[in-house]
Amino acid sequence: MKRTYSAPNGSGGRRRRSRYNHLRLEETVGFLLADATRTMTRTFSARIAGHGVGMGIFQLLRILWEEDGLTQSELAARARIRGPSAAGALQELDRRGFVRRITDKDDRRKVRVLLTPAGRRLYDVVMPDIDVTNRMMLSGFSASEQRTLKRMLHRMRHNLAAASAQRLRR
Repeated sequence: MKRTYSAPNGSGGRRRRSRYNHLRLEETVGFLLADATRTMTRTFSARIAGHGVGMGIFQLLRILWEEDGLTQSELAARARIRGPSAAGALQELDRRGFVRRITDKDDRRKVRVLLTPAGRRLYDVVMPDIDVTNRMMLSGFSASEQRTLKRMLHRMRHNLAAASAQRLRR
């Protein structure tokens, strides 16, 4: 006996007109951002994997390349990752000789993370991959469009952070 599928709403599978049409998947900023991020991450991950670097440790390296010597908690906060995840990534970076962790001389409770020479050298190996990925992602965008996009993304991040902070205050 052959069965046929009937849509739960009785529409026979046809799309219903609704007050939420503006939130269809391909129309929502959240989906588009997430999908673009997944696609960019897959592309970039494949490039840096050839250097033995995964996304788990890359995030922390990227931050340290710009601001070496952060405490473990500062690094986790900047990467927006939880302590246990940061600790695991830092152990891997340490094991591979890319960072060393030292006790802060002024506050013995704090542990600072410093790049080793090998960790610094990795910068010149990985940055060309970042450049190539960014060029692919922004291909066809004018310089003005790129600046506008970045401004808008910064504003979105600010809006969400402000809303989150406001929720926490309630």
